Amino acid sequence: MLETEIGPEIPLPPLQEAVLDEATLDQLFLDIAAAAERISVSLKAGATVRAGDLPRAGSGGDELAVARRALGDGTALGVQIRYRFAGSAWCDTLLRLPSGVRLVRVRIEDALG
Repeated sequence: MLETEIGPEIPLPPLQEAVLDEATLDQLFLDIAAAAERISVSLKAGATVRAGDLPRAGSGGDELAVARRALGDGTALGVQIRYRFAGSAWCDTLLRLPSGVRLVRVRIEDALG
């Protein structure tokens, strides 16, 4: 373990990051809907306010459509989608930017150590 001036360095999980345009964002939502098992979808309304959790996977089926709409119309400044794909659990965080939507993706197993 590496040492820093204030103590041991904490290893961080590998992240994947990108800024998505609207077409790529639409494709991401389609891909997750078609190929992943959703665990949860949450909305973020602002810096200190949650827009609320959407129904868990299997309870309505349209939680991704609601999240995509909320991100597009500004109701949500951010969306977090947790899902299973190819035997791993993933967390995608989407944040609205002036230039598009920032995607930060992490494999949950990597984050847990």
